Amino acid sequence: MTPYAQMLAQRMRPEAQATFVYEYGRYAKDPNLALVLTLVLGIVGGESYYIGNYVRGILMSLALFTGVGLFVTIPMWIVRCFTIGGECETYNDYVAYGLALRYGTFDDETLHAAPPPPEPPQPSGRVRPNIGGLPVPIRVR
Repeated sequence: MTPYAQMLAQRMRPEAQATFVYEYGRYAKDPNLALVLTLVLGIVGGESYYIGNYVRGILMSLALFTGVGLFVTIPMWIVRCFTIGGECETYNDYVAYGLALRYGTFDDETLHAAPPPPEPPQPSGRVRPNIGGLPVPIRVR
């Protein structure tokens, strides 16, 4: 469980904590499994399928099988071996945020809404795509 998810669980009422922890464990992605998938199937985008980014996985698979992959997919695979842990943690923070909005029965002395998840570091000149596949609807107030 990420520190952000632990902070959200501590701020919830006890009757909502058990459901939050169960649902978080059900939908959170394991960084160790993602690293193994990156090492074994990363050249064809296997970790992208696991994270839920199917478009990226399909594009990496097509790029590799069309011959462009030697110049595109292999360098991306090497970089992903080092960055997949952070991407899993970011995904898990968004899962925790969505679950906190769903089960967010916070105590009266705390805020009535969950604090937003921490922003991931943005690389310069590149906008990071939104991680898709959130298993919970996010309510907009």
